Amino acid sequence: MSLEVVAKTQIENADDDDADNDNHDAHPASKIPVRNWWHMLLYAWNLAEFKDRHNDVIKEEAPDDLHALLTLILTEITNKQIRRGLRGEYVDRSELLKTVRGRIDFTGTLRELALYRGQLRCEYDEYSLNVPRNQIIFSTLHKSLSKGLGKDAEMLQRRVERLIHMMIDIEPVRLSRRLIAGELRKLGRNEREYQLVLRICDMLYQLEMPLDDEEGKSMSYWERLKDEWEVYETFVANFYKLHNSNEWDVKPQAHLRWNETAVRKGTMRLPRMMPDIVMTHKKSGKVVILDTKWKSTVTAGKDDNAVKTEDLYQMWAYISSQNHMGEGHRNATGILLYAQPQAGREWLKTKIDAHPFRVETLDLTQEWQDIETSLQNLIKEATM
Repeated sequence: MSLEVVAKTQIENADDDDADNDNHDAHPASKIPVRNWWHMLLYAWNLAEFKDRHNDVIKEEAPDDLHALLTLILTEITNKQIRRGLRGEYVDRSELLKTVRGRIDFTGTLRELALYRGQLRCEYDEYSLNVPRNQIIFSTLHKSLSKGLGKDAEMLQRRVERLIHMMIDIEPVRLSRRLIAGELRKLGRNEREYQLVLRICDMLYQLEMPLDDEEGKSMSYWERLKDEWEVYETFVANFYKLHNSNEWDVKPQAHLRWNETAVRKGTMRLPRMMPDIVMTHKKSGKVVILDTKWKSTVTAGKDDNAVKTEDLYQMWAYISSQNHMGEGHRNATGILLYAQPQAGREWLKTKIDAHPFRVETLDLTQEWQDIETSLQNLIKEATM
């Protein structure tokens, strides 16, 4: 899709005791293809601002599975918007009524001889959810059902049908880029959620995506990208939330509690423990604690065969401090997932006490389908 994407800095609760400050290490992100950045930003939609198209950006036809991905994202953000409450508008109504409502249209009443039937032509304002912005969402969901929804078609179809049923009072509308662009212009600064959902509808209307050219010109708008580590972290978390929620309970940025047994005294406090992702298998209770790392190297500086000390200690604190939380945590798996711009190798699979521990890398230069497969295989192996 020919879009300018600007990642926004949204670091919440950043303080000196945040365990992930080391994720800011330099990283050769320029080797990652534009299309892979674009995919990651789709998953990290809360960190991205999708702006108007740029005609000078080279585009290509989108892959077949992009429609399913965008539909999945559309169902996620639409469901959140419905829970918060769809926003409507006051619309003008003119109706023949037996009682007065609003302003009486005497001319219309006399012209239609309504008084002989005991009626009045009344004009009034009514708050309605059946407005263009909601009609665009409703019609896009309907349109998505008519196209292929990929390997998770049955699950995704149920999600779409559920949302359509929840928007039963909304009428369909004929979709066009002019209609979507017009509604986007009407939105205020405080309606970012609707801006995002309408942008996704626009992407689904015509599936395209940015492409690298030989001189890397289409990379220019990525120079504004801030905090790539946060995009990577959010992408991995939302990927598992969207694709694995049937089997796993996925909690990004989950707060872990220390097993304090004494009354706390003094002005100091224990540092927070907040791993990137905590996943609990719904059937077996198996726990996986995964921390993403945006670093240029995986190993310690002076020892090419050793895991980075600070990363290992951090993960060990996460998994070993939760043994009091039950069987699932007593055998929890810890995974350090480094983002590598080039193909990695098998790094480390071991067990410390009763805890399986792994160091893995994710090659972000490979085809997007292979990135998704790598993530799925990673979590699949954790239950074996």
